[in-house]
Amino acid sequence: MSDQTPVIELQDLNTKRGIQKLEIYSMKIYPGVCYHIYGPNGSGKSLLMDVLAHQQSVEKGNVFFENKSQKKKEYSISVARNQIAYFQQKPKGWIRGTVLSYLKETLKKRNISEGIAYQQVMTQLDEFNLKDFANIKRRHLSPGVFQKVELMRCLLQSSKVIILDEPYGILDEDFIKKFNKRLRSIINNEKKAVVIASAQSLSRFRIVDIVLSMNHGRIVRVEKTQSPQKPESRSKSRHYPNKK
Repeated sequence: MSDQTPVIELQDLNTKRGIQKLEIYSMKIYPGVCYHIYGPNGSGKSLLMDVLAHQQSVEKGNVFFENKSQKKKEYSISVARNQIAYFQQKPKGWIRGTVLSYLKETLKKRNISEGIAYQQVMTQLDEFNLKDFANIKRRHLSPGVFQKVELMRCLLQSSKVIILDEPYGILDEDFIKKFNKRLRSIINNEKKAVVIASAQSLSRFRIVDIVLSMNHGRIVRVEKTQSPQKPESRSKSRHYPNKK
């Protein structure tokens, strides 16, 4: 991992929003890795996610995107935002239109044709058992379905980084299982970076590589997760009586 270039890097960062403060000495987000930003409510997780997603300015320090400095204006913030799929706790922007039209618009921004966009959206809706909601308008969706659609948008954006702020709160287990399976495939095969903020442990989902624990706006602990060991085969573990 250390031989790669971080897709996002924070250095000597200090910023605040309201009563929340954020102080990050050094943080690097590498491609092909899933990070869990873990901590209690009010610990600064959402503020950190906004900074990583280039939705929050910083007062001191520097943000790098693909080794280019924001302070030196070596890259455009709008360009970085286009390479980051961001799921916020309180999503903004989608007011009118159907699920189908909204997700098709996401693909059109990638210059994908109308026909191909339709096929890709319908395929994904079918994968996540949401095909029946294709022609339902935003105002008629339940909070849970709305959240699922927003998470699907993050997948369809095909960005270099996927940032998810408390994505699992009101979702059913079947969707979570399918979504995490897709995330793991994207991380392994497409080498995208994934950052998930949650006040709850994500160990049961088995998708996280590194856990960064936060408290009072600071990262207080960094841990690598361990992949569950495969159980030994029954033939190896079985004990046979000695033959006489």
